[in-house]
Amino acid sequence: MGLIEVKSKELWVDSHVVARKFGMVHSEFVKRIAGVLSDFPDIDEFNECFKHSLASEKYYKESRHYRGTDFSVYIMNRQFFSLVAARLTTKKSREWQRKFNDAFYEMERRLLKVETNASDIEWNSSRLLGKTARMEETDTIKEFVNYATAQGSKNSQHYFKHVTNASYKALGLMASKHPKLRDEMNIYELSELMLAERFATNRLKEYMALERNYKDIYQTVRDDLVAFGNTLRLTH
Repeated sequence: MGLIEVKSKELWVDSHVVARKFGMVHSEFVKRIAGVLSDFPDIDEFNECFKHSLASEKYYKESRHYRGTDFSVYIMNRQFFSLVAARLTTKKSREWQRKFNDAFYEMERRLLKVETNASDIEWNSSRLLGKTARMEETDTIKEFVNYATAQGSKNSQHYFKHVTNASYKALGLMASKHPKLRDEMNIYELSELMLAERFATNRLKEYMALERNYKDIYQTVRDDLVAFGNTLRLTH
């Protein structure tokens, strides 16, 4: 689980993850949670099915099993986490409080961007064109996977991820931290990604036609994408 998760369009954080990042024993962190619940008795445990809690501060429990031990973790929304975080005084917790706060706001910004894009007609048209380019690239990568396998590659399936990430990296994008990155992009970024994916598609086809070694093809396509990305930046 990452620092922040989205469930039902709301942001949540796991007490076990927080405790580990704060350098705390989980049981000690749970004591802070118990203190919040004692001071704010109107905060009921949130039920995801019935959603009966009327308080803005919400949490619910999940059972975990780790190294032969059963324990419960608290899944907290931002409001609840803020009350708990205010009770932490260690140096490491102070450092991480700001990072968690920034992570919540960043996730909210991304969710808002996705919602705004979804209602934009022009953006949706660009997204549709991008999907077509992506399908073409995926089909070509599949050809390359078969090509690499025929040349003796044992892990050729990884090229789906490798070639995709090479396109993102060439444009300065961090796909690993943004699982719905394409939905967050603006029209300009979508257009650049579409161009990069079509560029990669054409290069893969060109080099396979020359019957080059699959490792050399991948490395050259990566280098070509970097040069392509640099050219785009120079034209800005």
